[in-house]
Amino acid sequence: MNNEIQTEIQTEAQTEVKTTRCLNCGTEFERNFCPECGQSAETGRFTMRFIFENLIAAFTSKDGGLWFTLKNLFIRPGAMIVDNLNGKRRRYFSPFPLLFFALTIYILLYSVTGSRSNLKKLEKEYMEVEIKDGTEPTAEITITDADGNEKPISLRKQKINKIIGQGIKFYNNYYTTIFMLTLPFFLFATRACYGKNNRKRYFRAEYLVAITYSMVMVVLYRCLVSLVYLFSPDVSETMGEWVFLVIVAAFTACFHKMLGFSIAKTAWRSLLAVVLYYIIMLFVLMFCCIIAYFIFRKRILVGS
Repeated sequence: MNNEIQTEIQTEAQTEVKTTRCLNCGTEFERNFCPECGQSAETGRFTMRFIFENLIAAFTSKDGGLWFTLKNLFIRPGAMIVDNLNGKRRRYFSPFPLLFFALTIYILLYSVTGSRSNLKKLEKEYMEVEIKDGTEPTAEITITDADGNEKPISLRKQKINKIIGQGIKFYNNYYTTIFMLTLPFFLFATRACYGKNNRKRYFRAEYLVAITYSMVMVVLYRCLVSLVYLFSPDVSETMGEWVFLVIVAAFTACFHKMLGFSIAKTAWRSLLAVVLYYIIMLFVLMFCCIIAYFIFRKRILVGS
């Protein structure tokens, strides 16, 4: 009799299993996660506590997320990139959102610390003088430089300076966009310098993943430079002069295992890639200057 009662109770319990409709894809399921899309059954409204808990989890998780990715990026960058290329990606933060995050931190830091004040100072110096219409292009005017010294300069040269100042201002205001637009130049340079066999082994997008993680390391170094500026502008300026070598080191660390080269060979190829990148950027800058000259040529020569 007791066995029959227990059987009936178990049967009723089985028939009363609560199902949940997934708010993401609409699938009916019984467990904690949707079998179709993986979304949790406990998906309520957004609250400040929910956002805070998820933010903390993203930073502090030891099994994945931002902190885990950053730790591996500096401890074992080559192995982490090989894991990504081999499909082991669930534990790692995606490279492109990570780069945007690093750039955002960098922009906030240099805005607060004033570590890019030299560029602002240069911009102000180039754009300081208001030029009146009808003035002869060869006429000399007196300007005050950023250090407070007065110096004569021709109107034509001052107009060229104002165009340069506009370029510096554009660079300051759209640094992130410009930075992202230069990634294809790094892609071209690395594929050119890391050998024909590796061009065949890896897609361009796979190269871009390694480049992006490398640039995250470089941007985080720039964040450190901005923080040091608060305590010692001179030390910060010296650190800023080492960015070229930091880029080479970051590329060496990230591409070493992916390419299968020795560290020395990877460093040498990385140095060539970074030099080629700067040569390309120099030609791009020269091209932009030529275009700017032809656009503003009348204003420069006529003084209008």
